[in-house]
Amino acid sequence: MNLWIQPKLQLMIPPPVNKTPQTFKGMYTFGHEVRTFLDCNTQLTYWVNDSLANLRKPYQETVQPLTYPYESVYAEVKGYLGGRSDLGYASEYENVLVVTEVIKLEAKNLGTECYDYEFIALGNEPFWAVDIVPTEQQIVLKHIGENKVYQFPYQPANIGGGVYRFETSNGAKDKLVIVIREETCSDGMSDNKYKYSAEVVINGQTLKGCAVKKGDVPPGQPRP
Repeated sequence: MNLWIQPKLQLMIPPPVNKTPQTFKGMYTFGHEVRTFLDCNTQLTYWVNDSLANLRKPYQETVQPLTYPYESVYAEVKGYLGGRSDLGYASEYENVLVVTEVIKLEAKNLGTECYDYEFIALGNEPFWAVDIVPTEQQIVLKHIGENKVYQFPYQPANIGGGVYRFETSNGAKDKLVIVIREETCSDGMSDNKYKYSAEVVINGQTLKGCAVKKGDVPPGQPRP
């Protein structure tokens, strides 16, 4: 007679959490039902539990005066990885970063190491800046002269002959065309020289300036 013996169930016990604070550097995003941190070193995205450090106030101060929904900022914080959560939106991420101390938050810029933009274009008279960010699937125009921000879905450029041409539109029926050319460019306000020129057309208005491609050394910064 064959006897079937039910195997013992093995419970998966998660390893204990090491709560010794470590320093994390990355891109922090805050918004409606979003609290995420993209780690610069691992390129992993964590859900953030910041009940101790209260990141909300310094985040809101950092993104002023012009901001847009779910704008990311560069952050250096202390904390620890608390493991995966089963609660709400946090359950969609492999790990929770428990923040215990805020070292610094700052607006992202040309030199932010782990800000994975494709191009950043900028100009003056009027002042404006465009961030082209495929990893965030968006193109953002901050038109300082109009005190207005335009958000667009990212569309890859048509490339040919050293020219990058981006075209996109948004739900508000705004239309954006960006033409970036590989040629020497001066911003007109300093001795800095850029490798690319930029022409931006927003709803028929033309803005001219210069651009930096990710991986190039931004003008005015020393080579590593």
